[in-house]
Amino acid sequence: MTGPSDEQAARAALTGYIHGRSAVERERLLAQAEVLAPVVLDGLALAGTERLLELGCGVGAELLHLRRLYPALRLTGIDHDHAQIVAARANLAAPSAAGATRLLCADAAALPFADGAFDVVLTVWLLEHISAPAPVMSEALRVLRPGGWLWCIEVENASFALTPLTPAVAAIADWWAAFNAVQARDGDPFVGRQLATLARAAGAEAITTANLSPISSRYRALDRARQVTYLRDLLLSGAPHLLAAGAVAPADVAAVRAAFAALLADPRIDLRYFAVRLACRRSAG
Repeated sequence: MTGPSDEQAARAALTGYIHGRSAVERERLLAQAEVLAPVVLDGLALAGTERLLELGCGVGAELLHLRRLYPALRLTGIDHDHAQIVAARANLAAPSAAGATRLLCADAAALPFADGAFDVVLTVWLLEHISAPAPVMSEALRVLRPGGWLWCIEVENASFALTPLTPAVAAIADWWAAFNAVQARDGDPFVGRQLATLARAAGAEAITTANLSPISSRYRALDRARQVTYLRDLLLSGAPHLLAAGAVAPADVAAVRAAFAALLADPRIDLRYFAVRLACRRSAG
């Protein structure tokens, strides 16, 4: 019996998280939060909250912002990747993140916490990467106190749009279609539209959803360059996975880089990429 080929080994190493787990990706996650968190975390009903758990906290990017916004919160973050937790501990040890934060490796579908341990549970860009989100939703509700709130901010990749159609926009749209097809093998890039259904199936109450506009040249026009740069880095973070899957060719990587340079230089092109925010509550009964 022969061993796996180099190509097979590369593909095996790239299963799962489409953005990869490199040091570059860890920096990208911090930069992403700087662009998105002002919209994504705005309006969370955290008044009177003492204990908040973030599932899939990654490098602690959202926890950093929560620490700055709500210094009295007792924060806990879990991630199944040990390297991410190590990075999160380093990021949250900085003076700007002063405050007690507990970080540990754990499975979001089998949480090591007692029933009712938290007032709020939060997910941000987690469920899109999970092939079976229902157990995660159930566990999130279990560890909430009766009447506690679950907030899920997740993608709806069908909302991504660049208009009007130009050669650059067409190249980016082709890449995005390939990106979503590869991500769908291990997750759901359209999970935003499923959030309310998942919450109902898990037995949540007071279920509401809202569209957020973290990427929009219409509503955040002064941030256009930052938004384009964020989108470029987001889409290109999937290049190793897409190449390994045969979904794109090396020439496509260069083409999409050139397309984003053209996008950055053409202010006529509008950007839009919505997210969906779910709010629901564990039964108080």
